[in-house]
Amino acid sequence: MKKMNWSLIVLLPAMALTLILTSAFDNQRKSSNPEEKFVIPEGITTIMDKSCFGCHNAESSNDKAKEKLLIDKLTELSKAKLVAKLDGIAETVGKNEMPPEKFLAKYPDKALTKEEAKQLLDWAKAASEELMK
Repeated sequence: MKKMNWSLIVLLPAMALTLILTSAFDNQRKSSNPEEKFVIPEGITTIMDKSCFGCHNAESSNDKAKEKLLIDKLTELSKAKLVAKLDGIAETVGKNEMPPEKFLAKYPDKALTKEEAKQLLDWAKAASEELMK
C-alpha cells in the first residue's frame, strides 16, 4: 500500500506537468504557423495600386522607392521585417509624406484622399499589432 501511495505522489504531478508542457508547446506551434500567409485586404490593395504601387514594386525604375518598400514582396517578408515595414507605412502615411509632393505635381490623381490615408494608416497599425501578438 505504501509503495502505491508513493507512486501516486510521484507519478500524478509528473503526468500533470507533461500535459501542461505539451499543451503549451502545441499552442505556441499553432500561433507561429509558418504556413499562415499575410494577406493585404482588397480595399487596401486598391489604394496602394492607385497611389503607391507605381514606384514601390520590383519592376519600378525608382531605385530609392524600391529600396524603401516593395509592396509586391510584403507577403514574403519574415514577421519581424513585415512589422517594421507596416510601422514604416503607418509613420509615412501619418506624416503625409507619401506620395511625395514632387510626384504629385506631375500626377495629382495619385494623391491619397483623407479617407484613403486614414484607411491605410489604420490598416498598417492594426496589421502590425496583430502580427505582434
